[in-house]
Amino acid sequence: MGEAPVCRVKRRLEIRLRVLNRRGNVGTVQTERIASSDTTVEYIVIALQLIVGLGILNVWMLRSGKATPYRGGAAKNLREEFAAYGLPFWFMCVIGVLKVGLALALLAAIWFHSVAQPAAIGLGLLMLGAFVMHLKVKDPIRKALPSIAVLAMCAAIALL
Repeated sequence: MGEAPVCRVKRRLEIRLRVLNRRGNVGTVQTERIASSDTTVEYIVIALQLIVGLGILNVWMLRSGKATPYRGGAAKNLREEFAAYGLPFWFMCVIGVLKVGLALALLAAIWFHSVAQPAAIGLGLLMLGAFVMHLKVKDPIRKALPSIAVLAMCAAIALL
């Protein structure tokens, strides 16, 4: 498996710092500061993976039949929401499988780093689609906020 982007960046920094240390251009304090910020970024990415992954699983597995203030149109559950968007039931099933699968992949990426970027990109695209559907039915922007927030978190996961 390939390295996660964070690991590749960290590895490049470590190699570059070793070269600079040999030349006497960089002190130990600065090296430790960079390594510390790298660890902070890793923790932030893991936190985002947990938030997005568990959030998607919550919506699709625990709350799919419940009303929330964020459902599109006047829908009371996921099936009604997809109907409000003019989408068939089979499409809801496909999106559900994709979202749950990608959410599980994002959680697994905490240990298997190479899965993080593709899972985050896939979920980000699905969240972009969700945002567009809210626009299609002319929902107020507050109903689309969760899709925008998850899209932003997915972008951060994919880029960090």
